[in-house]
Amino acid sequence: MSMRKRFTGFTLMELLVVLLIIGILSTVALRTIDATRDRALFDQTTKEMRELAYAMVGNPEIVANGQRVDFGFFGDMMRLPNDLRELMENTTNSPFWRGPYLRREFLQDTAGYRYDAWGNPYTFNPATGTIATIGNGKYPMTIRVVDSVAHLTNNSIIGSITDAENNPPGDKAATVGVYLFLPNGTSYFTRPDAGGYYEFSPLTHGGIPIGHHKLVAKRPGGDSIVKWVTVVPRSRTIVDFRFSRLFRNYLQLVGTPKLSGDSAGFTISIVNPGSNPDTISSIQFIEAPDSAYMSWLYIRNHEQRQWEYNPRPGRGDSFAIMPTSFVIAPNGEEVVEFSFYNFYKTPTGGDTSNIYDKLFRLRFNDGSEFSVRPR
Repeated sequence: MSMRKRFTGFTLMELLVVLLIIGILSTVALRTIDATRDRALFDQTTKEMRELAYAMVGNPEIVANGQRVDFGFFGDMMRLPNDLRELMENTTNSPFWRGPYLRREFLQDTAGYRYDAWGNPYTFNPATGTIATIGNGKYPMTIRVVDSVAHLTNNSIIGSITDAENNPPGDKAATVGVYLFLPNGTSYFTRPDAGGYYEFSPLTHGGIPIGHHKLVAKRPGGDSIVKWVTVVPRSRTIVDFRFSRLFRNYLQLVGTPKLSGDSAGFTISIVNPGSNPDTISSIQFIEAPDSAYMSWLYIRNHEQRQWEYNPRPGRGDSFAIMPTSFVIAPNGEEVVEFSFYNFYKTPTGGDTSNIYDKLFRLRFNDGSEFSVRPR
């Protein structure tokens, strides 16, 4: 009995099914590869755009001693670049350009920084502060170098200026100058008010740009203080100055105030430690009790002067030294007594006022101030 071998194979239908499955798997694999590649190109482009933004306005995370130190192109030029080439080339021949501003990996390709990972060019709009690219052609990509371009310039620097005894300049404010120097050679100037307050702001100077700036306070005689100030977006930075010398020949209080026997007046003793005579022409009660109006002023040194005032000055009022100004000798040569007597409860008289332990704050016309509580 003979046996015949039986051979089996794939039918045409089976081959078609296999080919169909292979085709489907290939399509899925290609799409997965394309998606993975697209994602990698997207991530690379995002990183490049972020680096371009840092090159323009700096990386806020780079700090030293708690202060931001990186402000990129803007920090040197006080403006955004006209185009991306300015990040790598000094196209305007500016002496303040200190680039290139891009990180080292970009320097390997002198033109590649202008193109995204797909090879499409980046576009930059200085007016809006945006960097854009068409990306993969389906989903354009855009980033802002700052939340608002106005935040780069609409900032303020404010502060106060005092002397060695923490006194404001008063009527000497016109002799004090505050100078702000920007890295691009621009400078601003202002003076403090009588209370020592100064300001550089959008209101006074059109706004202060971000960056690391030099701030100088000066006064006659070569007395100056230099400080460096870091201005960040949307900021109001406070910088105070305190000079080592007095603004003027301030008078000094000697001893403690003396209450008069009737508790309706008091006496203070002062000296002039300065090198020049000090002329006193008026005194103001910056602070005084509500019901306390002075009637008589006595001044005593080598001479005695007295004057009656009507109406009587009280809180907030200034009164002139009568009949003429009084000159206090320099170098502490003499102790001068100022006696404020006969305080009444009203400007026109009536009952006397008990001023025991009441606060009086006196300001002389030269800027000297004394706060006393007679006891």
